[in-house]
Amino acid sequence: MGKYISHLDLLRTFTRSIMRSGLPVRYSQGFNPHQLITFSLPLPIGVTSICEYVDIDFEDTASNEEIYEKLNQNLPMDMRVLAVGPLIHKANAICAAEYRIELLTGQEIDAELLAEFFAEDEIWVEKKTKKKGLVSVNLMEFIQGYTYKEQTDAACVFEVILCAGGEKNIKPEILTGTLVASLGEKGIQIDGVNIERLQIFCTGDGKMVNFC
Repeated sequence: MGKYISHLDLLRTFTRSIMRSGLPVRYSQGFNPHQLITFSLPLPIGVTSICEYVDIDFEDTASNEEIYEKLNQNLPMDMRVLAVGPLIHKANAICAAEYRIELLTGQEIDAELLAEFFAEDEIWVEKKTKKKGLVSVNLMEFIQGYTYKEQTDAACVFEVILCAGGEKNIKPEILTGTLVASLGEKGIQIDGVNIERLQIFCTGDGKMVNFC
């Protein structure tokens, strides 16, 4: 998924494509009915993804094959549905997401240096919430896993699993911003950051499982 498309623009794109397709989508009730569409985990601007899911409520008269074909016929050329199937997990079951992060730099970043950062017990950051505005939280409480991958000529690459979903969540850019600032204090200049979402996880049978 492209990193320059906002969540609202993506929603509008799907809404209009469904209308053009003539697919029998279901609508909400009330004064201002809208198509029943739920994206599993809205993607922040600036982040790419290979694991986006959307729940669209169609009438039973539409087959998976028909939905797949008609959506792809009416979506923009660079946007494609890869698969259509029954709903397995609901969006409110999402608990975490995995990201691949590239720190763009001409300097080598030692794996031990990153390991020290992720081994910290407390790193306090500001997080924006809907109800309380800006609040101070311990970033380390939102990190569920970390793996150093490689150092290339252009970037230091690692993967991290962060809390996501309605109950407990943190944006990956809060992590990368904090990490870049920490490395800057140690004399390491970061020229840019690439973030890609790899997987979405949810709770199932008392454990964390892949969303689909």
